[in-house]
Amino acid sequence: MELTIKELQKRIFDNKVNKGFNTTDISKEFLYLTEELGEAVRAYRKENNDELAEEIIDVVIYCFGILEMLDKDVYEELIKKMEKNEKREYQGKKGDWRHLREDQK
Repeated sequence: MELTIKELQKRIFDNKVNKGFNTTDISKEFLYLTEELGEAVRAYRKENNDELAEEIIDVVIYCFGILEMLDKDVYEELIKKMEKNEKREYQGKKGDWRHLREDQK
């Protein structure tokens, strides 16, 4: 059975509730998210793609959870951000692009 992104977001949050994990302190979630990102970097440096994939998913799970805590829909926010990025202008060399701020255009 495939889940929609909204169902997956709810399932991630429900798991946090059921396990007694933090569901109210967003600053604490950012600390945990940073730790997970560090674990992903270590897996990358070890060139362990299976471990890296798992750690990246941990980062995604924390992001989904934070968005649920903020009462934001992951899908809607992702679409809004992609549309914004697609309209942005970028400068720099290929592979190292930086978007131009509004005051730089």
